[in-house]
Amino acid sequence: MTEIPPLDQKPHPAQLWAGRFAGILFGVLFAWLLAEILLRLFFFSLPPRMQLVLNHVHKTPFTTSKLLPDPIWISDNEYLTISRAVQNHEQFGSAEVRFTVNTETLWGSRPAFRTRQELVDRYVDGVAVGDSFTFCFTNEDECWVQQFGALTDRNIINLGITSTGSVSHLRVLEGFGMPLQPPLVIWEWFGNDANEDYGLAKLRSETEVESLNPAPPIPKRSWLEKHSAFYVLLELYLGNESEFDASLQFHDPEYAEQGNVKLAFGQSYLWDAFDQSQPTNQYGWERSQAAMLTAREKVKSYGGTLLIVLMPTKEQVYREMSEPLLGADKLALLDQPYEMMLDFCETEHLTCLDLMPVFAPYVDAGEQLYYTTDMHLNARGNEVLAEALVEWTEAHPDVFAPAE
Repeated sequence: MTEIPPLDQKPHPAQLWAGRFAGILFGVLFAWLLAEILLRLFFFSLPPRMQLVLNHVHKTPFTTSKLLPDPIWISDNEYLTISRAVQNHEQFGSAEVRFTVNTETLWGSRPAFRTRQELVDRYVDGVAVGDSFTFCFTNEDECWVQQFGALTDRNIINLGITSTGSVSHLRVLEGFGMPLQPPLVIWEWFGNDANEDYGLAKLRSETEVESLNPAPPIPKRSWLEKHSAFYVLLELYLGNESEFDASLQFHDPEYAEQGNVKLAFGQSYLWDAFDQSQPTNQYGWERSQAAMLTAREKVKSYGGTLLIVLMPTKEQVYREMSEPLLGADKLALLDQPYEMMLDFCETEHLTCLDLMPVFAPYVDAGEQLYYTTDMHLNARGNEVLAEALVEWTEAHPDVFAPAE
């Protein structure tokens, strides 16, 4: 007959503690797993700061795909950056900004462009060179280059490459634009072009100038940092935040609303990239000027017209919203390269289009032309730019005359 232990007999203390520890461990692991699932499910709804530090985390421990897929842009020794050839590719500018991209190589080129070989093989009315503002962080039919072509019924070729400066734009023009001898060349300039031109020279070991404030290095990440979103957030909020400087340099920390306009300002990347007191940017500015003057002469040599479009930052365009948050000194830092470019246009008699007065009426009307948490023009901003170019060409109808 089996003996039944007395009801008042208590488990051994070791068993109690083992049970409690197992329960706590199970609870912690379950909560961790739940947090990992929720952070992935709601990644695109997280605050931008969290998205930036988590975008490299893998979707699952068993795949290489990340919460924010790798961009189609890769480093290049000749152009600084080039685009890969893709079809119907969902590209992210940030977690907020996504768009579909088709790119093709031209004549078997290494870089790919947001155009098609069949368009290049036809008569070309114009080409556009520039950085990401020319590549456009929108769907193709929303990009100002394509909209300008559609509005004028002209064949305008988009040769924009993200993260490039004026030296790269000249090389793109020489390699892919000049053979087409387009009557109109639209050259988009942005305030970080001098910084990009220095970066290309440094990459190619063409300068010994050193940065006083080098860009924060991308850290080497452990397996846990690559696969655990919750662990990364623990590091961010409980550890050393400076370890995330490479990601957070593109975070806009200041946020403002005015009517229907919602914008975030002040990513730290801008302060070094635009600061003309930096020897690196001074060096890059010399190269930028030489590239634009060379481009004018090359386009002029066959009878074409070079139009330089000056792209301002959203902080400059929406100064009434940004200056109270960032301060006059920061806005002056952003204004300096823009003012230098305006002076350069006047001194060298370049044909330039200043977009500040173009955008001003739309800002006064309460329209949003830039993305909230991204530096680029949104679809409406691209539309306004395209319409401004149409107005400019209507005032200069001879620019589309066939080159001699």
